[in-house]
Amino acid sequence: MNETYHNGNMAADFMYQANRFPNKLALKIPVMDKQDYLSEESCTYAELLNLVNRYQQLWRSKGWKATDRVIIILKPSQHLYAIALSMTAIGIIPVFIDTGMGRKKIQMAIQDANAKAIISFSALIKLFWFIPSLWRLERLAVDNPGIGYGCILQQLALKTTAVPICIARNNTDHGLITFTSGSTGRPKGADRTHSSLVNQHRAISLLEGDGENAIDSPCFPMIVLHNLSCGMSTIIPKVDFADPAGVNAGIVIEQLKQADVTQISGAPAYISKLVDWLLSHNQSMTDIGQVVVGGATVPVELAKRILQAFPNAHGIIIYGSTEAEPISTIDMKTYITDHNHADGYLVGMPHEFCDVLIADVSDDCCHESSLGLGIKKQGQVGEILVSGEHVLQQYLDNPSANRENKIPRNNGLVWHRTGDTGLLDRQGRLWLTGRVKDIIYVNNESLQPYPIERALDALKDVTRAALISHESRVYLFLQLKTEINIGLQEQIQQILRQSGIQLVLSLVLPKIPVDGRHNSKIDRPMLREHILSRKTSNAETWSC
Repeated sequence: MNETYHNGNMAADFMYQANRFPNKLALKIPVMDKQDYLSEESCTYAELLNLVNRYQQLWRSKGWKATDRVIIILKPSQHLYAIALSMTAIGIIPVFIDTGMGRKKIQMAIQDANAKAIISFSALIKLFWFIPSLWRLERLAVDNPGIGYGCILQQLALKTTAVPICIARNNTDHGLITFTSGSTGRPKGADRTHSSLVNQHRAISLLEGDGENAIDSPCFPMIVLHNLSCGMSTIIPKVDFADPAGVNAGIVIEQLKQADVTQISGAPAYISKLVDWLLSHNQSMTDIGQVVVGGATVPVELAKRILQAFPNAHGIIIYGSTEAEPISTIDMKTYITDHNHADGYLVGMPHEFCDVLIADVSDDCCHESSLGLGIKKQGQVGEILVSGEHVLQQYLDNPSANRENKIPRNNGLVWHRTGDTGLLDRQGRLWLTGRVKDIIYVNNESLQPYPIERALDALKDVTRAALISHESRVYLFLQLKTEINIGLQEQIQQILRQSGIQLVLSLVLPKIPVDGRHNSKIDRPMLREHILSRKTSNAETWSC
């Protein structure tokens, strides 16, 4: 990346690329009406920059200025990315809210955002009468106006003689704010500063290359901002981002072929659907040069099938989180070869931008000097802490969340508590073993769930297994490919016994619930709700 033009603003990279490649395709995005994709919208870098410029003129006419916050709830479109870039370029702070977290938490996020306006679809905006936190905001829809809200496209000038601007930003200036639900409690606003976004872009570029000649199809909407900062062409897949596991894989495969896509990315549930379709139709895609999987752990069998379906691809597994992305990576060939060298899921070497520490953290830890004897040695399991310039330093206006999750360092950065547990092996590679909140307790001993679940998932008749510890009892939830039988039960009991579990309450579910964002992680809070609401009353007691 050319440093001479950069002023610390995350939009500066896009501005630079738009001037380098004005006639290059920037975005091609499917337009969906109900359940059918009727058309595609596309724009070059010059056209997107022009749209950014027109939006900047609109914000200025409204008197919006740097540090103002605006809530944005939109599906991927050229307007979504133009709105985000036009705002960040002049210091206005877009606030993105995960609509999958339910009405109550959405209202909490709106209250905590402290925004001056909201931009969304009329179908959502018209409900503002029932959401008091929206009454004081300026309300704008991208499609149609209505009583109490305007249409932003009607206010947008067709032409402008102004020149797009990109103001300088410093390390602490807010760039974007994203609210996600977490598992419990009030939603937290992740404070994505301009500095963290610029450094995240640099970190991802080191993994994937700048890719000026690449044509990328990501199933992660936020990665599009990285692509635009690289001068890359982006093809948004024909998928409902609220239900990536429900993708019609055949339609997406045809879309990838027609667009000459060279690289794809997504969570395991999405990528596995593409792989299953290709292999079930005796096909492979030899033009795909890179497949990136993230957002959840990757079964080794999926990694094998990915390389079979995309034989010329460099397969990459990325481990990270909202607050720290990326943390570590591993290529799939190495993962397949070494996946059994330790317990848990191998997620590779920490990124060169990252410091990683394994530790037991006490509740009163307020500085890295307090970690002391809690720091774990090689091979020992503890909580994974991560630090770096691209790691988010704080949550928005949330001192309690900062105290709970951020540990100040002497170098001015923080250790972010990921909430994940794991270990570092002899080669310095990171392994995931579970979550701090999901540790299984048996006879005052603690067990890590991932190694046990991974062994259970490897059984040919098991689709997925989940272990939950609650009030000194261990619950085993199973999603099976067949009916439970004596042979399968004995195999499961043997794995549990070898892991130190002598008694388990077993329940077979039609489908183990998964997270709403990537459809890939086990939704353990929902399984706990099963337990608390006594939906496990018909569970079988197994002695192991």
